[in-house]
Amino acid sequence: MKKIGILTYHNNTNRGSHLQAYCLWRALSKMMKDTTVEIIDYRTLSKEIKRIYSTSPKRFVKQILDYNTSFNFLKKYNALSSNKIITNNYNKAIEFLKEKDYDMIVVGSDVVWRIENEKYFPPSRPFPNAYFLNPCLDTIKVSYAPSASITDLRSLSKEKIDKIRYYLSNFDKISVRDTHTEKLLHQIGISNLTRVPDPTILIDIPQVNGKALLESYGISVDEPILGIHRVGKLENKIIDYFREKNYQIVSPETSKNSDLDLWGKLDPLEYYSLFKYFDFVVTGSLHSTIFSIKNRTPFATLDFSFSNVVDKKETLLEDFSLLDRHLKKSEIGKENVLDKIKKCEKDFDANQINKRLKFLRNKGIDYIKELEVLLNEKNV
Repeated sequence: MKKIGILTYHNNTNRGSHLQAYCLWRALSKMMKDTTVEIIDYRTLSKEIKRIYSTSPKRFVKQILDYNTSFNFLKKYNALSSNKIITNNYNKAIEFLKEKDYDMIVVGSDVVWRIENEKYFPPSRPFPNAYFLNPCLDTIKVSYAPSASITDLRSLSKEKIDKIRYYLSNFDKISVRDTHTEKLLHQIGISNLTRVPDPTILIDIPQVNGKALLESYGISVDEPILGIHRVGKLENKIIDYFREKNYQIVSPETSKNSDLDLWGKLDPLEYYSLFKYFDFVVTGSLHSTIFSIKNRTPFATLDFSFSNVVDKKETLLEDFSLLDRHLKKSEIGKENVLDKIKKCEKDFDANQINKRLKFLRNKGIDYIKELEVLLNEKNV
């Protein structure tokens, strides 16, 4: 029996991170025959501290509850490796992976190839980290849909760029999920790569009883519901607009002004299932955008980046021909955000969405089949 390890973000506060990890694990487990697949329980120490620490006792309690919910979700499915490592030390992390003796390591999805700006604050995940696999590892090294987020080569030293090239050029097969990461790799001389969709598009995510969940918190599914998530300083204006239209306001994560703030209270499948009952979603999140699309829920996606980099949400919406729902920060403000949102309140073409979902899913499946061939060739 061959052994595959997945290196990804699996214990963030972001439920989208949990679901992309879960979906990739499920997809590989289903499609890669005669293998055992596990998510490698690797975390950087600096991120782990930030994940839990808070100067507010009330927030600290919430973060501990959220942390446990995150951990127990993947544990329940026996998806996590039986042992773990929490370290900022790159060499220790690589030695840990050596000892695990995987036949294949799959890096991704999520923004695992993002290199944080160290100018003002210490990074949550120092570079290099284990997501940049070392050539010394005697295993097949591949990626599935990682992103470099808004990493800009112009802000990096030549030494760092050379290291990125050194680590990634030794991968046996690379796929990415967005235009910017594809261009960044081309810039450092890595051109043999594939574009694939986020893992949450690969499978049908199980639905739990979202209706009962909402009703248990006093929200009626017979009345219109706005899902609002990560909209920053525009939140009050957006909420006021929808309240005037008699919408109930629900935030899957945290929002001081919503009728229901569910931060730390939902496991990932409960989180996903809410989108079926939202009548409209305003979000700054990639995965909330995906979950709106998959549930055929009208939405508007805000992009808060002032960077010239093509945002991963923009790439996603381009793939679905839904760029009219992508609202750039450079184009909107408190004065005209509602005009932009009003244009997004119309339903979209469900048939077109179905076709694109099928096309993108097949693209991801075809790439996983290539990984299976690679794995079998090694073991002949």
